[in-house]
Amino acid sequence: MGEDIATFRKCVETDLRKVSINRTHHNLTKNEEKAIKELQSSHNIIIRPADKGGAVVIQNLQDYDLECKKQLSDTETYITLKKDPTEKFHKDLMSYGQLGKETGILTEQEFNFITGSHNRLPVFYCLPKIHKNSTNPPGRPIISGINSLTSNLSQYIDRLLQPTVKQLPSYIKDTTDIIKTLEQIEFQQHWLLGTMDVNSLYTIINHEQGITSLYKQLNHFHSLPMEQIHFVIEGVRFILTHNYFTYDSTYYLQKRGTAMGTRFAPSYANIFMADWEQEIIAPKLGTSLVLWRRYIDDIIFIWNDTEESLNQFLKDININEKNITFTSNISNKQIEFLDLLITVSGSQLICSTYHKPTAMNNYILHSSCHLPRWLTNIPTSQFRRIKRNCTENNQFEVESDTLKEQFLAKEYPKEVIEKSLEKVRLMDRKTFFSTSK
Repeated sequence: MGEDIATFRKCVETDLRKVSINRTHHNLTKNEEKAIKELQSSHNIIIRPADKGGAVVIQNLQDYDLECKKQLSDTETYITLKKDPTEKFHKDLMSYGQLGKETGILTEQEFNFITGSHNRLPVFYCLPKIHKNSTNPPGRPIISGINSLTSNLSQYIDRLLQPTVKQLPSYIKDTTDIIKTLEQIEFQQHWLLGTMDVNSLYTIINHEQGITSLYKQLNHFHSLPMEQIHFVIEGVRFILTHNYFTYDSTYYLQKRGTAMGTRFAPSYANIFMADWEQEIIAPKLGTSLVLWRRYIDDIIFIWNDTEESLNQFLKDININEKNITFTSNISNKQIEFLDLLITVSGSQLICSTYHKPTAMNNYILHSSCHLPRWLTNIPTSQFRRIKRNCTENNQFEVESDTLKEQFLAKEYPKEVIEKSLEKVRLMDRKTFFSTSK
């Protein structure tokens, strides 16, 4: 860990030496600077990034506070604490780490990493879901736990869980991974295409159910020695039962689910869902279910049966002991999944880029004080992304025109944009899939 940080520092220092001291271009336009100064003078608003799409949301502070307190009033999930528990919880963490060191599971370096003095108080906030409601958006609860008591332990646990996550049958690594899968499918006329979202996955997981699922799956995949599995389980239990934070000068403890924001949460949620899938979904694969793949709480599937049987299936899976519920979207023509728009065209599934209604032009200004080479690479990387996403070349050209306009709006020289686009045009799309997974 120390060597990694030292290497990173050297790389940053090398890049900084390449930046001219006299180059003081701003990252914002004059209108943006003016707007920010005006917003800074207001004490009745709060500014947060949107939950999805990249927009920046300016929200009435009173409305935001009401949403946060509404969520924190859920006594099934949160309880209030009388005082800051950091000192007591740190002693508990030291005891856990000491046990790992005494049994030989932790090296001295790992022990110091896990128990180091990172005691910044975690803070609760919400990301507005303007894609759900643009005027009175619900919030996605986040706990900012950077440098908090359990942040390093969470990172340590996540590294041990990742190999198991990558072995899960439904696992999707990224957009490239699912494109490769979809383009190998010969779609039948009577099939149905669907997506599902798990509702509030991170906060619904009962601690004991989550830990039981984790134990079962770690044993199933033989990912770790048994002694280390038990140590990991106790580490997960520690994080879950010591997940405290503050909001508006009040201390809270989360007693159900895991926080959005802690490092191991996606792996933990993935494994929890996989345990449920092993019992409920696996028996239907190859019969009614042609495909079932999942990116944490986002699922894509293909159904080989009647719409009536699908509706019954969706009704059945929404009733379970793990409190998992779904929101679904079914079509025989077109669906949206991750950053893809997936369209049925004969026996093919055609992919293109999906832009959420809340998506904004967030590319950095070309006049920004960054290395010129770094700035020049941005158009190339984005043209590569849409070429990867677009099954058909004519759709790539359509999306390229939109992308060119976005870069021109951010003051990129036309010749830089055209050069990047021409470079990507000449690339074989198949090469974009060779390094995935």
